[in-house]
Amino acid sequence: MKQKTTFFTRLVACMLILALAISLSPVTGASAKKPKTTVNMKEKTVKAYTDGLPDGMDTKIYFNGKGDIPYFDLEYALDNTMTFLGMSAKDKSLSVKRTKNTLVWTRNNGGVISTVTYDFKKNTIVISDLEEFLRKDGYDLVYFEDTDSANDALLEPGGTNYSRHGKSLNLDLNKYGVKILKDKKKDYIPVQTYNDLFFSKFTRFFLYNGEALILGTSNKLSADMKEKYYKPAPKKMSKEYAAFNYGELCLALDLLYGLKESHNIKSFDEFFTETGLGSLIKSQDAAGTDTALITAINLYFDDIHCGYGERSYNSSEDAIKKANETIPQGAYRSRFIKMRAELREFRSKYYPDGFVPYQEVGDTAYITFDSFALDPTKERTSLPTDADLPDLATDTVGLMQYALGKITREGSPIKRVVLDLSTNGGGVGFTACYVLAAFLGSSSISIMNMTTGAQSFIDKKGDLNLDGVFDEKDTLANRGLKLYCVESGCSYSCGNLVPCVFKDSGKVTLIGRTSGGGSCIVQPMCTASGTTICLSGPNRLSFSKNGAFYDVDRGAEPDVYIEDMSKVYDRAYLNAFLDKVS
Repeated sequence: MKQKTTFFTRLVACMLILALAISLSPVTGASAKKPKTTVNMKEKTVKAYTDGLPDGMDTKIYFNGKGDIPYFDLEYALDNTMTFLGMSAKDKSLSVKRTKNTLVWTRNNGGVISTVTYDFKKNTIVISDLEEFLRKDGYDLVYFEDTDSANDALLEPGGTNYSRHGKSLNLDLNKYGVKILKDKKKDYIPVQTYNDLFFSKFTRFFLYNGEALILGTSNKLSADMKEKYYKPAPKKMSKEYAAFNYGELCLALDLLYGLKESHNIKSFDEFFTETGLGSLIKSQDAAGTDTALITAINLYFDDIHCGYGERSYNSSEDAIKKANETIPQGAYRSRFIKMRAELREFRSKYYPDGFVPYQEVGDTAYITFDSFALDPTKERTSLPTDADLPDLATDTVGLMQYALGKITREGSPIKRVVLDLSTNGGGVGFTACYVLAAFLGSSSISIMNMTTGAQSFIDKKGDLNLDGVFDEKDTLANRGLKLYCVESGCSYSCGNLVPCVFKDSGKVTLIGRTSGGGSCIVQPMCTASGTTICLSGPNRLSFSKNGAFYDVDRGAEPDVYIEDMSKVYDRAYLNAFLDKVS
């Protein structure tokens, strides 16, 4: 342990010394007047690979002169964006206007106008309403996830749903050393800039390894994609590319990190300078970016939603392995990991063969799952049976359907229902809505985009008995049942959101310890140098009260505090305990 600490201390010292040398300079020297960029775009056709398409698709990218920064033409960028919205770039609701110095995309979404304006002379991008421009038909302005799931029909809008549009984004790319380009035929945007402004909305990004584009959908790649991604031999980045990598990373995090305010980060250029990490990222060795991000995630971000994914294709596997082993975890991450291990060890003493997702103990039904899991391909044509119970630990939608049927069956002895989220680390937002609807009759959740300020209040009802009707038969609410939720510091993300909504409702009693927080929806992303990470994204969960949005990152305090959390897995003990507090 002493050796690891010494290595890290030296690493930070070196970074701080290097940072001082650049602390008085702007990110890219943008304040100085620069000569006009000569545009001489050269086309290259590469394969774009994604899981399920092993042969890839021919895709055109562009390079300016002898430069090595890959660009998309903006016609392709628009077409790709509209594809993910289920539209076509030739849709009548969309128009494109090109002038000598500008390109304007205009979308008319049911009478609501949004625009993206590229000014190539000023090197700026102005997006009047990002959420509206990227709004999928039938979706809320700011929404959880685009599930494209066979389960989508199980939720429908409940009582009140409304949205508030956010402010425009006025991006001066000069500040970041990023350039949009045009010639007489086409207009161009760097692949990485397209990732961060538009493709990130669909939790996707393109990695470019010098030979091919790799489509990423999380901070981890499949075995097949990794094989293709790491095929080229590692090499040193050019000075131009290293500077672009730094500027683009600052731009991406300024836009996509949802906890800037609570972490006192005004800009990521300042943050990287203050922490000494900037010099590592500006290095021509891509391993510097990997190391800097591991350090930022582990120590400075220090939240469970943030995670390092895949190293750059230009980084040494051994070097990154050493950095992962050497750079310590932050205080909160360390406590969380230790606490979760302890709780699961406590539980295993009572359930040595694994926990039971639905269990009846006397007059009490216990529902337990460790993540809000959803199989987007599963068709729900019939209700789960007793034979399905072992599989319901990883099928939260099926588990809630099964539990409702058992609890409300004719002659049921159940008078009390306990939802155990004590080691639940979160999962799919759709599933959290389904669970809330099961307990409360509807799920009332608020989401705010921390970059633009756009807000949506979303109220959903669930169909739990699969009769196609959304009514009182689909919920445990108003049945005279006593409802409880076990929470702990390991109840995180959706495992924290659900107790927070329960707390505000006053209809479910919380027992245990304060939940762990985690209010932002996870955002996967990559760097221009090819590192993948996930972080607390710009869409932040909350609940609405008195017309105001309240963040859930601090967690929900229990109504009934439990000192010895090991006791909650002794269901007979917990029954007796609840008899006293009821």
